[in-house]
Amino acid sequence: MSRAPWLLLLGALALLGAAHPAPTVFDLSDEVGKIATPLTLTASTGAPLPVDGGGKPAYVFLFASWCEPCQESLPFVRAAYAKYGDRVRFVGVDVLEDASKAKAYVANADLPFPVAIFPIAQLDATVAPDVQLRSGTKYRIPADFLIDANGVVRYAWHGLAVDDKGDPVDVLPGYLAKLGIE
Repeated sequence: MSRAPWLLLLGALALLGAAHPAPTVFDLSDEVGKIATPLTLTASTGAPLPVDGGGKPAYVFLFASWCEPCQESLPFVRAAYAKYGDRVRFVGVDVLEDASKAKAYVANADLPFPVAIFPIAQLDATVAPDVQLRSGTKYRIPADFLIDANGVVRYAWHGLAVDDKGDPVDVLPGYLAKLGIE
């Protein structure tokens, strides 16, 4: 039997794989109303960190040390963790910056919940920077995702929520209330 059909098949499979890059935490934006793609990131400690609730709701917060709106959101995230942390799994993800800067920031920030590092180089290796720029809000931070206890992404929001006066607003309690968590 000729090797040509096998080579064609392998080539087609390679092309299919190339057309579907590995999922990233940013893909949660595309999964609202769907079961979240299983993801395991690397925690700032180097340990594997699954991005799910393990049977309870999960709140995933994407941020970077250089992102001013992210820093304005952090007090809300800390307060929500203090109030809901026993009922909701919190996962922070430092994104869109150099891995060493992210690790240093996370170590100094003393966040009370686990934080993964998803460096910009890892994202750029998966999704071309020009594609990121053309993708609207998908790759913008801060980004927040709320996954229900069944693993369905229920809510996704990007950017700092502000009121009519431009003051930051904590919207997470309202979204949690929609999941029955008060």
